[in-house]
Amino acid sequence: MMRTVRAAALAALSVVLLAWPAQAGTTPLAAPPATAQLSVELCPPQGPVVPGETGILEVRVTNRGPETTSDATLVVVHFPSPGVVQSAEPPVTLTYFGTGSSYRIPAGLAPGASSVEKLALYVAPVTSPFTTISGDVQAFYPGDPDQSGHTTPYSLTTADTRAHFMVGASSAWEGGHPVPQPGDLTGKPGATISLPLWVYNAGPSYSTHPVDIRITTPEHTTLTGAPPYDCTATGERTLSCHLPTGPRYHDAVYLDPAVVIDPATVAGQVLPGGTLDVVAASEDCPSPDWHTDFVVTVN
Repeated sequence: MMRTVRAAALAALSVVLLAWPAQAGTTPLAAPPATAQLSVELCPPQGPVVPGETGILEVRVTNRGPETTSDATLVVVHFPSPGVVQSAEPPVTLTYFGTGSSYRIPAGLAPGASSVEKLALYVAPVTSPFTTISGDVQAFYPGDPDQSGHTTPYSLTTADTRAHFMVGASSAWEGGHPVPQPGDLTGKPGATISLPLWVYNAGPSYSTHPVDIRITTPEHTTLTGAPPYDCTATGERTLSCHLPTGPRYHDAVYLDPAVVIDPATVAGQVLPGGTLDVVAASEDCPSPDWHTDFVVTVN
């Protein structure tokens, strides 16, 4: 009797053990929670960017996952210094750091939807022409299974520099640059005076090309002493100057030729005929700012 009961129990247990794997195989496992999965696509500037100007980098971040984002997405734009991400359209808050800037896409980016920003990349005026600038864009979302940042590279090239020149005869300055306001070109009969002549670069770039300048001093004056650096006297009242490069962006080159006022002049006499011209500037289109007339007043 005892053996019969034990045999029956073992038989029942074997049925249970044989049936368990089949039951386990038909039980579905819990699915992982649905998430957002990002992609980053870029459209860099289509043509070369002039140093001192901006090129547009279009950034498109798309939610490729099955779920709407429930948190903000951080977008990091690396753009080498001294350039800077100047602005964004549509406007976003840009947070700057040493090698670029970042912004956030608010939560709520639906599956298949994209966030598009047009970023203005400002190329610093000091940047050399004909170079390649490379960077990348990353997008980080806490619910993305790929936390690498989906790094996408881009590059742009720089164009030739562009400089706009202004000339003047004065030591006066307004708004951070010299102005043609010749109120201080005065001297007594027979005196030696310096003429504060300047060539100013209004940008947007540093000047990298040679610049030629022609100077004529006013009537009843005569050049004296050593001519300004890079200048050669071509007559008693004329100078020709050849600068290997023009002035830097928002800076001026000063030419201060010395002249002797004719002793026969009298106080109150105005000496006309002074001219200052930029005669060759491959970076600048012909402009009336290249020429100025100036006088010396005898006091």
